[in-house]
Amino acid sequence: MRKWLRIISVAVMLLCTVQLIQYIFSYKDVEKELKDAQQVVEESALTTLQKQNPNIIGWLSLADSRLDNPVLQTDNNDFYLTHNYLNEKSRGGSIFADFRNEPMKDRHTIFYGHVLRNETMFGELSKFAQQQYANEHPVFVYETASEKYELQVFAAYETTTDFYYIETQFSDATFEQFLNEIQQRSEITMPVNVSVSDKIITFSTCTTSPNDKERFVVHAKIMD
Repeated sequence: MRKWLRIISVAVMLLCTVQLIQYIFSYKDVEKELKDAQQVVEESALTTLQKQNPNIIGWLSLADSRLDNPVLQTDNNDFYLTHNYLNEKSRGGSIFADFRNEPMKDRHTIFYGHVLRNETMFGELSKFAQQQYANEHPVFVYETASEKYELQVFAAYETTTDFYYIETQFSDATFEQFLNEIQQRSEITMPVNVSVSDKIITFSTCTTSPNDKERFVVHAKIMD
């Protein structure tokens, strides 16, 4: 009996070791994928990257952070959860826009991304729960082949999918209600005025909690 227990224990340890190695290498793969994309854009232009994949619609960055990513969009919100900017299978997936959106044109555009422990993708997003971090990182930058936008952070909070913060269609009245709701939920206070005449971006990611319904959300106002 003891012999079998030892064999089982060794087998479990080996399995855990293999899984840990796979986990570590998957993160290295994500980092290499991002560096490759960043190098293409640095050496030429976003349009060069778009020739490799026309689903690349823009580039999102945040100064003094690890967020420096291509943004993808396709006809669903599932594919880029598990595929990189070259449409290859990837643990880190991609930053991607909601398929219902016309980014930067709609009143409310949603960008999704995984929370990774090496702080790539949206791995640093939950830091916006800290007022000091928000003060030091008040502006995301989003670039397309022809336009550049500043996205000024005005709210951030943890929530669950029970709160439907990913609505894309509004009347003036419902949009005003939505803006009031998300500002009331915010864990930070930023010097940004937002009204129904503005357009906003929502950055959405999961949390490291085992509760699959938990999300961390940051909202920003679009500035030309």
